[in-house]
Amino acid sequence: MSKPDMNKSGMNIALNAQQLAGTHSLPEILDVFESYGVKALELWPANLTGSSQTPEEHERYETKDVDSVSTLIRERGFRVACVTLGFHAAPLCIASGGTRNLTRALQGAVDAAVKLECQLVNCYTAHINFSLFLEAVRPAADYAASRGVVITLENEAHDESGLPEDVARLVETVNSPGFRTQYDPCNYYHAYVEPFPHAYEVIREHIGYVHFKGGCHYVEREGVYKGSLMRHSRGDFIGYVPLSESAFPVEGIVRRLNADGYKGWVTLEPHVPPAALAEFHKRDLAYLQSLLES
Repeated sequence: MSKPDMNKSGMNIALNAQQLAGTHSLPEILDVFESYGVKALELWPANLTGSSQTPEEHERYETKDVDSVSTLIRERGFRVACVTLGFHAAPLCIASGGTRNLTRALQGAVDAAVKLECQLVNCYTAHINFSLFLEAVRPAADYAASRGVVITLENEAHDESGLPEDVARLVETVNSPGFRTQYDPCNYYHAYVEPFPHAYEVIREHIGYVHFKGGCHYVEREGVYKGSLMRHSRGDFIGYVPLSESAFPVEGIVRRLNADGYKGWVTLEPHVPPAALAEFHKRDLAYLQSLLES
């Protein structure tokens, strides 16, 4: 397999290190990713050593040993595609110190990204309302822009970021070169939104980062892994499958990203149990690389 983070489309492939954080140290994760031919990763606070005495500290970077990770990444010849603030950071930070505290956490993630020679910070609203998030992210976005970093908001199925029209309005309201949105088509599908072309068309001018994982409506059968409820559903669950078997048109999305000149990172994050992760990584890498080289 050719090196997956280098291809003629100009898009770069990375893998999400979050899913191995509970079972592997960061050096071990790098070994795993390198065995697949990938030397780029999305980094999470849980991948770093340092103080995590409170749930909030666990979700942010200021008490983490970023310097030693920077050295390790450089010595191993890896690249950090994205530095992600922990999923629950927003509500925890606001509960303990208001929106200014969330701003400081976002700025701390930006500082970590700069040390790691990375230009992306990803974050979540995690069920806080957009008005609170807007108050926190505006100064953080300006700070990010001043340091050559872009903060992206990942769309999630079960909060305000689940609807592309709301996400587009948020990005336009922030109106900063330091703030864009991530595009995760599977998460839009999970929200009962057509990922492509509808969601893509609504947010395409605001996309700063892309996640891929395979999804469909869950039906119990071999090779389909049950996730959480679909948005506004009482009994219909999302199922996670290989990218090539998704219910949404991955090939069409890649083709459109390429046609629209997207040259950023595409990170794979199959949502499957640890025992199935290696198989999914290999299958999804081979499939995505074939699309990017076609």
